[in-house]
Amino acid sequence: MLLSQQAKALAACNALQATLPGQVYWSGSDEYSALSIEAIWSTSCHLTPECVFQPLTVDDLSDGVRLIKGHGSIFAIRSGGHMPNPGAQSVDHGVMISMSSFNSKSLNADKSIASIGAGQLWAEVYNWLSTYGLAVNGGRYPTVGVGGVLLGGGMGYFSGARGWSIDDVVGWELVLSDGSVAQVTTATDDPWSDLAWALRGGHNNFGIVTRFDMRTFEVGGAYGGLVVYNSGAEKQFFNSLVDYMAPGGGSDDPKSAINAVSTLTPVDGGWQYGFFNVYMYAEETPKPRAIENFTSIPEEHIVLDATTLHSSWTAIPNSMAAVGVHGLRQLFWAMTLKADYRIIAITNETFYSGAFNELKDIEGLSLVLSYQSLTRAWLHASKEKGGNLMGLDPERDGGSFAIILIPTWKHAADDDAVLAFVRKSAEEIEAKTRKLGLFNPYIYLNDAASGQKPFESYAGGTHLPRLRNIQAKYDPDGYFRDYLQHGFALGVEEYGRNDEL
Repeated sequence: MLLSQQAKALAACNALQATLPGQVYWSGSDEYSALSIEAIWSTSCHLTPECVFQPLTVDDLSDGVRLIKGHGSIFAIRSGGHMPNPGAQSVDHGVMISMSSFNSKSLNADKSIASIGAGQLWAEVYNWLSTYGLAVNGGRYPTVGVGGVLLGGGMGYFSGARGWSIDDVVGWELVLSDGSVAQVTTATDDPWSDLAWALRGGHNNFGIVTRFDMRTFEVGGAYGGLVVYNSGAEKQFFNSLVDYMAPGGGSDDPKSAINAVSTLTPVDGGWQYGFFNVYMYAEETPKPRAIENFTSIPEEHIVLDATTLHSSWTAIPNSMAAVGVHGLRQLFWAMTLKADYRIIAITNETFYSGAFNELKDIEGLSLVLSYQSLTRAWLHASKEKGGNLMGLDPERDGGSFAIILIPTWKHAADDDAVLAFVRKSAEEIEAKTRKLGLFNPYIYLNDAASGQKPFESYAGGTHLPRLRNIQAKYDPDGYFRDYLQHGFALGVEEYGRNDEL
C-alpha cells in the first residue's frame, strides 16, 4: 500500500520524536509557531509542515536525515527564513528542519578564521567579532540568516575590497544525503575539492551546511548610515547613483559601499514616491569623496539623515534591523542591468507606472526597486581570490546594478496577479534594455523569484553539467535532489523523481 506524503511525514516525525526527544515540535505549540511562522519573513511562505525538527548537534542532524530519508518524507531547511519563495524554507506535509541551534561562533588561534554556525543571524556574528576588532564580509541586513547568504553568494559592506561573501569562505561542515558528515576546505589537496567548488554559489543542492569557516579582517570605525529622501530628490538621487558607478565616481574606492532603493507606497488614498540609501565608508573619514554624490544632495530633499562617524562599523548594519517587511506577502525578482540613466527611466516607467494601471486595487500594495551596485572593484577582488560559480568578469559585468523588483501586498487571493505583473514587467524591461545593449543575463540567486533560473546564467550555463555530476556523486539515489524542497534546483526535470527510496 502506497502511503500519502502526509502519512510519510507523520511517520518521520514520530520516528524523530522517539529517537531525538525534545527536538520535534508539533502544530499548535508555541515553538512550532515561532520556528515555522514567526521566523519566516513573507507570509506567502508560511506553509504547514507536519512537524518542525530542530537538531541540537551535527550528530542529531545526521541521525535525523537518515530517519527522514528512511520514511520517504519530503523536507525543507530554514536558516534565517528571509528568501520569499514558497517552499524555499518550509514545506506542506513534510518535515521542516530548523537550523536555529547551529549558532556556534569561534576563532582559530591567530584569529584569522571565524567558524560560524549556519543557523544564526548576521547581527549576532558582527557584534561578537567586533569585540575583537574584527569582521567578516557577510550580509548587509543584520536580521538575515548566515546560511542563505553564504550558500547563494553574499553582498556585503566590504565587497568592494573583498568580493562576494562566499569568496571569503574557506571551509564548510555539512551533512550529506546518507547522513555522513563532510569537513570540506578550499585547500587544493582536500579530498572534497569538488564539493568546495560546488558550494561557492551552489545553494543547498549538495548537503545541509552546519558551519562556515570565513576569513576575518581588522576593522574599527566607519562613516555612514541611513538617509531617507523625499520625492523632490528624484533627479539628483538617480544622477548620484549612476555617477557613483562610473569610473572615478566613487565605486572604484574599495572602502565605499551603497545600498540604494526607491519606493512607492500608498498614503492617504494616493501614492508616495521616495528613496533611501544606506552607505558606508570603512574608515572614520567624514563625508569621504567616494560618496560625495550622495552627501551633496540638498537638505530640503532629506527626510532623515542618520549618517555620522561611528566608532564601530557595526552601528551601520545594526541600524538596519527595522528595515524590511516582515509579516506581509512579498516576492523578489532579480535582474542585472548596466548602470545607465536610461535603465532608471525604463524600470521606473515599467514597474511603477505599470502598477498604477494593473495593481491599483491590490490591498496593502507597496513597491520597491533596489539598485545593488556590482562594482568593478568588487568583481576584481572576487577574481583575485579565484572567483566562484557565478563567473562574473570585472570588465564585462562590473559597473552594473543587480536590481530587485519587490512588491509587497496583503492577501493570498492576489498572489497570482502580483506575480504575473512582476513577470511581465521584467520581460518588458529585458526587451527594452536588450535593444540598448544594457541587459546582462546574470541572475543573483539570493534575490531571484520562483521560476527564474540563476544557474543557467552562471558562466552562460557552462557549470551546470559539472554541478549535476557532483550532486549525483554525493547524492547517488537522488534523495536531496528530489525530496529537499529547494529555492533553486539544478534541473530536476532532467533526472525525474525517485519514489522508491
